Amino acid sequence: MPVQYWVTLFQDLGVAATALGLIFGYWEYLRQGRMRRAEKYFELVRSFAQFDPILDLLRTDHPSLRRLKPWQRERFLGFYEDLALLIHSGLIQEDLAYYTFGYWLDRAWESRYFWQDPKNREDGYWFLLRQLYFRMKAREPRLYAFIHRHNHGGDYARVRRTFRF
Repeated sequence: MPVQYWVTLFQDLGVAATALGLIFGYWEYLRQGRMRRAEKYFELVRSFAQFDPILDLLRTDHPSLRRLKPWQRERFLGFYEDLALLIHSGLIQEDLAYYTFGYWLDRAWESRYFWQDPKNREDGYWFLLRQLYFRMKAREPRLYAFIHRHNHGGDYARVRRTFRF
């Protein structure tokens, strides 16, 4: 066998190894990105647990909501502003965020007792919160229709593709 044959063979093997390395490297990059997004999501879920006392009051729109201290309201609403930033940056999938946290935003927004003055909802300080709320409300019928359509075990693959990291 001539030397040229061996040179060509090793060059082809080198190109193939490089291509495989690039493909597997990109695959690992995507996997790590999903893992980071999942970690961020579960971190949000854990930090949301600090609002359990507020959530208990929101569940029934209890008049005790008026007695919340301003910093408690601001911290709760600030969580949603942070969530809006994470959605806009693509770190949290929009449908997943609405499914997980949207109910409580809706309860707070519609509450008679949560807001000391209903005009506070229109304050420029809560711009991201308002934007998140109205965007969520616009997507709500589509999300509930999806959930209703796939609320049985046979559509697991479709649901898995929709609610992903």
